[in-house]
Amino acid sequence: MSAASLPLLIPGNMCDARLWDGADGAIRAALENATGCAAADADTTQDTSIAAMADRALASITGPLIPIGFSMGAIIAVEMAVQAPERIAALGLIGYNATADLPERAAHRPVQQAEVRSGGLERVLTQELKPNYLAVASRGNADLLALLRDMGMTMGADVFIRQSEALRLRVDRVSALSQITCPVFLMGGSEDALCPPEWHRRWHGLLAHSRLFIEPAGHMVPLEAPLALAEKLAAWLAVPGADQREERKSPCPTAS
Repeated sequence: MSAASLPLLIPGNMCDARLWDGADGAIRAALENATGCAAADADTTQDTSIAAMADRALASITGPLIPIGFSMGAIIAVEMAVQAPERIAALGLIGYNATADLPERAAHRPVQQAEVRSGGLERVLTQELKPNYLAVASRGNADLLALLRDMGMTMGADVFIRQSEALRLRVDRVSALSQITCPVFLMGGSEDALCPPEWHRRWHGLLAHSRLFIEPAGHMVPLEAPLALAEKLAAWLAVPGADQREERKSPCPTAS
């Protein structure tokens, strides 16, 4: 890599930039320390397809990127690598699923969308989605549950419907994984019922240059295990080591 690479944080479904702020900002601090560039945040609220979200992220910043995505954000990160592999210095995929929407999930999304259009966003968020994404030990964490609710309610019904459609209509990218040649960081939760560890092991086997970590957590790894995520991201970014540290002398990519 001939220039500094900017970490780009891409949140999951109905999550905002606060997803990455746990443990007093440890994730952001680790990324800035490792790359010399403060992480940027992707906008996932405007589009109704994963491809359009990836295109928006690529267009928002010039220069090489290290997209680090969680869940839906990881799907967007891989799409960025498919669209512009020459721009992607490395990838971070947390709670990732490379397949198209599972049939049962795809069938249920229009039902959820109809309820949300009728004013039921809070019920869908608090009863159908977020609590089921947590490890058993986290399901009684009032602060965590409140944050998950607040992120979703702040984003609102229109964003829910756009993101739901993007997830429902996404394409299968399993075959694309073997074409990704940059370093890839993979992390899943040991209690993740949405994207279980065996899926992450499968992606690990398909990727040419990946490191896999399974943490004691549910699906919401950035919030359930922020320190572990920060530490392992920092160690992973240090592997290319001298090159990355030398790049700190180069200007960080900027928003366009």
